[in-house]
Amino acid sequence: MVLFFFIPSKRSGVHRSPCRRASDTPDLHNSRHLPRRFNRGFRGQHGSRPDSARTSVAGFGRSASSKATWAAKKKEVSAPQSLRGSGGFSGQNDETIHKFLGKVDLKDTQQVEALKDSFCNKYASSKVENMMVITRNGEVHYMTDNNPRGVDCSYLGGKLKGSYNIHTHPPDTTQYSFSTDADIPAAFADGTRIMEAVDYKYRYRFVVPENITFEQWDRARSDVQDHALQYMAERGMSVADIEENELHVIIEETCKQLGVTGYSRWEVHK
Repeated sequence: MVLFFFIPSKRSGVHRSPCRRASDTPDLHNSRHLPRRFNRGFRGQHGSRPDSARTSVAGFGRSASSKATWAAKKKEVSAPQSLRGSGGFSGQNDETIHKFLGKVDLKDTQQVEALKDSFCNKYASSKVENMMVITRNGEVHYMTDNNPRGVDCSYLGGKLKGSYNIHTHPPDTTQYSFSTDADIPAAFADGTRIMEAVDYKYRYRFVVPENITFEQWDRARSDVQDHALQYMAERGMSVADIEENELHVIIEETCKQLGVTGYSRWEVHK
């Protein structure tokens, strides 16, 4: 058994949105009060293109657009994609680092949990995406492309099948949950067993269901997204909560409707 731990480093400061008073928050049911959404383009190795993963989610009430793109997305993920992050399918464009850290005894839950916590402590507020993979055979891999929009783990190939993996969401790109057009489809496609992510505020966990296909999951997600305002209002949320809770509610409600119990989000205590 090989023992190894990440050395915690100082966390950098993070940007937080200004607080709003209750009197400043409009009714979620009134669409004219919704804030304008921004889509930041991602410049990859082959030029620039707009990218919707994590930096923006298709807006509420865009039923036609959402359904029109579903078939294309279904075809897009038919080939395995081993990527995490809001870079989506644009690729990465900075220095790639891959380190094999040794092996861990998967039966030693205390050591495994300590390893996960150590990764979170060091990288939760990193300005670039980082990823750790624990394979079904206990191999531990660390990787980063030193890119704030994503990390490519495709070179692990079949080792991702049945793996536990965790990646970071930088403060400037997090949407406080998994991206629905990069993280989740990739986890389905590459055979991940458990996917986690962490940012400066939350940690997320998604156990990939064995009896649900990605196509089934994404079709349900598309329908939920069209009524996301309603689901947020039912949870007592207002427009002030959209940035932090929109995607979380969409994923949570999708799982609820499909009877999937493997999604959770909890606050990181510092």
